[in-house]
Amino acid sequence: MRLRLLLLLLAPLGAQAEAARFAVVVGSNTGAPGRPRLWFAERDAERFRSTLVELGDFAPDHALLLKGVSAQQVRAAMGATEAEMAAARREGEHPLLVFYFSGHAASGGIELGADRISFDELRSMVTTSSADTKIAIVDACEAGLLTQVKGASAAPALDFPLPLDESVRGTAFVASTAVGEAAQESAAIGGSFFTHHLEVALRGAADTDGDGLVTLGEAFRYTAAQTLAGTVTTSAGPQHATYEFKMSGRGDVVLSDLRRADARLRLPRDPGASYVVHGPQNILAEVAGGEKPVVLALPAGRYRVERRSEEGRATASLTLEHGTFSPLPPLAPTRYELARAKGGPKPGLLFAGTGLSTFGLPGFGVAADLRLGVRKELGPIGLRVRLDYLGKGIDDQGIRSNLTYMGGAVAALYPLNSSRLLVEAGPEVGYGYAWQTLADRRSFGAGVFYGGLAAMATAPLGPLRVGLDAGVGAQAFPLDYRGTVVRPTASLSLLVLWGF
Repeated sequence: MRLRLLLLLLAPLGAQAEAARFAVVVGSNTGAPGRPRLWFAERDAERFRSTLVELGDFAPDHALLLKGVSAQQVRAAMGATEAEMAAARREGEHPLLVFYFSGHAASGGIELGADRISFDELRSMVTTSSADTKIAIVDACEAGLLTQVKGASAAPALDFPLPLDESVRGTAFVASTAVGEAAQESAAIGGSFFTHHLEVALRGAADTDGDGLVTLGEAFRYTAAQTLAGTVTTSAGPQHATYEFKMSGRGDVVLSDLRRADARLRLPRDPGASYVVHGPQNILAEVAGGEKPVVLALPAGRYRVERRSEEGRATASLTLEHGTFSPLPPLAPTRYELARAKGGPKPGLLFAGTGLSTFGLPGFGVAADLRLGVRKELGPIGLRVRLDYLGKGIDDQGIRSNLTYMGGAVAALYPLNSSRLLVEAGPEVGYGYAWQTLADRRSFGAGVFYGGLAAMATAPLGPLRVGLDAGVGAQAFPLDYRGTVVRPTASLSLLVLWGF
């Protein structure tokens, strides 16, 4: 089904009074009874509203934020906004209305706890508004029913034709999903895929023509493409943003003006690379490098920027001051990348080895152990997972027994140098199970918790690497009548490592 996207031209931001722009932004973590509670719907609403105020020329008192409210409260907010827009119209304004919802939805409509607003009612509230331009954005499962679009194609393939006459009227509906699809949220990005990418789009990632203005068309193309890319490998499957635009006019609705930003960061022309920007207010933006520089509109504060490419990773830290327009400072490769350039290890290592370990039981001493594991670099850290097995006979004041232990541990290792001989260290936690069998075959078992510090030192040896893996810490486990005890422990293993 081919849809024509007809957009309108609004005067540049700032040319109209702030009263011309109104928003009703709704977030609800709870849906109908029996629905799981969402993690980030209300936070999504907060972030979207904040972006509209920060960059979209929406006065704070004309951008209503409703969280965890009833259907009646949403209707009341729409009614109050309609009254304000009518007053603005009498003053000669041409109002713009943005309605946004993040939460649960089903075929019957959007869900606000036990309440519901049908898609038909929502469409009616928006389309009958007196605003010259109406935009409704719904980030929810089954939101495609709002647009009546089934199976929209990926955004980069969409073309947005524009009419030729000069009138300015119309309505736009944007949904985060197609019919039958689930809207997905992610703990890694702290929000829904769709709204997260929409915020990044409005902060400048979608400004493809570099004019400092992000339009509705630009924002939709970018958001739809990134949402699809981010969900194509999830268990719920790809999520396709959909749209229905019925407007007349020439041009496009400007949703954000990067010149209004507290501060701006310029990422260089860099095809094939991607940038991850971390900053205050939980700012997280992933931006692909392209043929043109990218300008991001950001709150002032301290930022960390990571560049990712086939050549490796590099990072930089910077402070954006109020009112500044800053280029990206020189980036430094991570210590892992520097080590690799000098013959250091590959990003992933499988290893096996043997060594010596202690255990906190009286009379245990030191025993030989077997160790298997994997180490994988994740940006500036190395995640190391190990599995251990050991066993030994014990003589504790004439009481003989055999102890067998199996367990594992996870460590976050940080490189301490950058050379062929790589030394890493960091915190480690683990859990295992120990069995103690007495001479009369009675057996006792218990879980063993572990916490401590780990260190690895590895060097190349032909096509492989060899190294030492050491750990020191404490074990906690129940011990006869004494209850849970905490005892020191240590280990040292000689490893052979295979890179991948």
